[in-house]
Amino acid sequence: MNIKRWLTAIFIVLVVIASLGFIKFSQIQAMIAFGESFPEPSASVKSTYAQAVEHTTHIKVVGQLQARQNMTISNEYPGQITFVGFNPGDTVNAGDVLIKLDTSIDEANLKAAKARVKLAKSTYARVVKLLEQKRISPDEVDQAEANVSIGEAEVQNLEALIAKKTITAPFAGHTGFDQYQVGQFLDVNSQITTMVGKDDAIWVDFHVPQTLSQPSIGSEVSISFSNNNQNVQSDYQAQIIAKKPSIDLNSRQQSYRALLSNADKLFNHNQMAMVKIPSTTVNAVMVPTNAITRSHFGEFVYKLEKDDEQNWRATPIKVTLGDKVQDNQIVLSGLTGGEFIASEGAFKLRENLLVFTEQTASTQSENGVQ
Repeated sequence: MNIKRWLTAIFIVLVVIASLGFIKFSQIQAMIAFGESFPEPSASVKSTYAQAVEHTTHIKVVGQLQARQNMTISNEYPGQITFVGFNPGDTVNAGDVLIKLDTSIDEANLKAAKARVKLAKSTYARVVKLLEQKRISPDEVDQAEANVSIGEAEVQNLEALIAKKTITAPFAGHTGFDQYQVGQFLDVNSQITTMVGKDDAIWVDFHVPQTLSQPSIGSEVSISFSNNNQNVQSDYQAQIIAKKPSIDLNSRQQSYRALLSNADKLFNHNQMAMVKIPSTTVNAVMVPTNAITRSHFGEFVYKLEKDDEQNWRATPIKVTLGDKVQDNQIVLSGLTGGEFIASEGAFKLRENLLVFTEQTASTQSENGVQ
């Protein structure tokens, strides 16, 4: 009797367990069926083809612009200012008077020197006649002639001194922000102003480390300028015209000078610039910048390939990057060119993800797929 009760209890337990297992199995099957009713995860991106190109690598160095005509103007003699012919930052022409110093004493001395020359010439004329009459010795004639030469030299010296106290612009250009007043005294060798010439061209001086590839005279380099509002302006072409005959002992760099057109007066003396020097030409691949995705493992491009059902799938390809060219990126290794890749929206992809591109959308539309 007890055995029958135990068997009945065990049977009931087994039935309950089997019932619970069946119910759970049914629930799992329902959940699987519910999950399979959802579409496969996918992403929509724009696509393009990787382009094989010949890319010239560049060396980038910092350069400095130098005006072909620039100088600091100083006075050779001291004196009091009697005339100021320029304002701070003025534009002047060659020969314009910048500063006049007081020459009243020098002009008085010049007047006296000219009078002495006149007297010396008269004396010389008389002694020449007396020599003809043999009334004086030739030594007195020589002395009179020497007095004329000495007097004329003194006149020339005073005229040069007066001329040097009038400081003029050596070339057409712009003056510095220096300001002077009439009556102000200038000591000898005072810096009057700095002048920068008005020219249709400007020099670009730059240095290349001796360990890098060196450009040649006559070759062209690209010049660009940093801007607060924009990253970098358009490149300008300049031609290398000179090379320093020796490498700098401290920096171990070779110095070069290039000529840059400045007809539109866009560039200024001492302005900093970025110089791009062509180095080597390599076979590479060019892709849009937004086709590059980055992770802890490096940089990747997603190649789009069709599966057995003719759907696009994403395959990550690790690449080595080179220079950035405007909105494109140079790829040095990983691609050979011609690959169909994801561009805009590539950051959403992962390996083997179903991908819809503009090309897939147009194909499905033609086949009547909504």
